Amino acid sequence: MLRVGVALMVFALALTAVAVAVTVSSRAESEKAVAAEPSPEPTVETLKRSKPDVEPWVEKTREPVSESEPEPAPEPEASPAAREDWPMPTDEELADVDEPRSFDLPRGAIMALTIDALGIRDAPVFSSTSRSALENGVAHLPGTSFPWSGGAQRNVYLAAHRLGYEGTGSRLIFYRLNRVTEGDEVVLEDRDGRKYRYRVTESFVVDPGEDWVTGQVVGRDMVTLQTCTPIPTYDKRLIVRADRI
Repeated sequence: MLRVGVALMVFALALTAVAVAVTVSSRAESEKAVAAEPSPEPTVETLKRSKPDVEPWVEKTREPVSESEPEPAPEPEASPAAREDWPMPTDEELADVDEPRSFDLPRGAIMALTIDALGIRDAPVFSSTSRSALENGVAHLPGTSFPWSGGAQRNVYLAAHRLGYEGTGSRLIFYRLNRVTEGDEVVLEDRDGRKYRYRVTESFVVDPGEDWVTGQVVGRDMVTLQTCTPIPTYDKRLIVRADRI
């Protein structure tokens, strides 16, 4: 659990470090930012939550992947929030979010993510918590399951930006994640074209340090999606889970 705890800490830093810049640079527009939020955030009562008292654990070794897999996550850069903005979406960007978005699978991506409810098709997934992975698509938390991992249960843990930087592949990629509901389908596809299908079963909010959400749950073969919430404070984590079908 020590390796996973460290990875999760880096993961949380990568997702939230730039959020400080949002709070400072968009203070004057906070009322507009809140108005732009499309719907209320889910609470812990949304759908059906897994019991957090289940002993979480993750696989002790990683499954082999292609040679093009990114290097392990580096230490976070010093004070990135002091140098860059993380702007609120424009009206044009918000209109684009509601349209289907297709991606190419670049070198280094281990699989593709499709969520029709979000209009996301073949978003690249990188098994890394580096800033590069989060800027170019969806990050898979190293040390957690892959869809093709062995064992009785799996928890494929993925995270992406709610806002993200302008001009990057992750811009607004999980902006509407709070709209995903029970029964929506999540599809992962590996580089050989094998598809792994999941159906959303629960959604809830946790604090950044609640690393039990990265662990496996007895009898469940699932994918977990994470992003920051609520806009504009980003001090919580929105968790959406889907079980294999």
